[in-house]
Amino acid sequence: MKFFLIFSLVALSLGVRSAQAFDFSYIPGPGGGTQQLQSQLGGMSIGYLKVGSEVVGNLAWHPEFKLGYFGLGLDVNMPMGEQRPFGYENVVLRYVEYDDGQIGLRYGILYNVTWGHGLLLDNYSTANFGPLLANNTQQAFQGYVDFDQYVVRSIVTRTGVYALRLEERVNPSLTLGQTVITDIDGVTPVGATTIQKVTGIGVDVTVPLPLNFVGFAEVARLVDHGDGFGTGVKWSADLSVFKSSFLVAYRLMNRGFAPGYFGVDYEINPVNLASAEATNDKNGYLAQYGLSFLDLASFSIGYEKYNETEATLSGKVFAKLSEQVSVTGYYEQPNFVDFRSLNLQDGAVVGGVVYYKVNPYTTLVTHYKKAYNPTTGLVEESQYYEVKLSF
Repeated sequence: MKFFLIFSLVALSLGVRSAQAFDFSYIPGPGGGTQQLQSQLGGMSIGYLKVGSEVVGNLAWHPEFKLGYFGLGLDVNMPMGEQRPFGYENVVLRYVEYDDGQIGLRYGILYNVTWGHGLLLDNYSTANFGPLLANNTQQAFQGYVDFDQYVVRSIVTRTGVYALRLEERVNPSLTLGQTVITDIDGVTPVGATTIQKVTGIGVDVTVPLPLNFVGFAEVARLVDHGDGFGTGVKWSADLSVFKSSFLVAYRLMNRGFAPGYFGVDYEINPVNLASAEATNDKNGYLAQYGLSFLDLASFSIGYEKYNETEATLSGKVFAKLSEQVSVTGYYEQPNFVDFRSLNLQDGAVVGGVVYYKVNPYTTLVTHYKKAYNPTTGLVEESQYYEVKLSF
């Protein structure tokens, strides 16, 4: 199995030299006036990739640039030595975009895309497949056009996923969404002997309720496989100092349907619908809760359980310990049975990030992740360190 470990050796004095190299002046911006070009020099790290028994040195840079409605993000990889891991690319376009609030066009790596309320397309990402480093094969097109009453959204990926969504604001008390998504290339789930090509269609309704509650219902079909229905409520409150939100939903599904089939793991570990069709009809629920205090701390937790399946549990915390130090931690347990199963051998993933602000232009970042690998039967961990520079 592959694992990733990067040790940073970048000197802090690099920030001073970079500040002198980027001398931007004001230029005309959209809508009149002036607009300053903002540069985020991003994280820089030097270390190595280990793939099997091969060790490959790598120097990485992650710059970002914003100019009005336009944005650009890159990964620049500079190898040290002659070895190259599979899929290694020197320059990766993470994203290029234009977004003025009415029209949005973005080409790059997709993260956390949810349409409707997640019954069909839930937290979909293209970033989780391919080599250890980001790669241009993970890119996709994502766009939207807002016509006030109607909003049209679309996705086209390099892996053959095509999706289209129409949202209609029927009136201030009713929003109707319609989604169709298909994978023309298909995926091969673990244990399957054939490629699984699936088309999904869905309709969802959202209705605002008193006291900041929102009610919703959605129905979806995986063509030639199964149907699902979900309904629930969500709530949020902004009390200036505190922000809080929760969501509760109940779902009814016949066999062959998988909730959030086009999800975060679709490209690397898709649901085997042949196995799903061998089970009985399923129903269950999901619950999510989040709480934040100013920009100083936040907490979120999610729980999901269906008949004849093991539950999933996830959580994330953030805390700003001082003006210089901030920490983030996360936990995921895809095979949650009870609180005695909160261990790595049962498939849990635990990780965290520590940020140390050296000065207004330089931040040191430490990443850590630990997870059980069922293929090797071992608990594996990875960590890397980077320097983020911004001006």
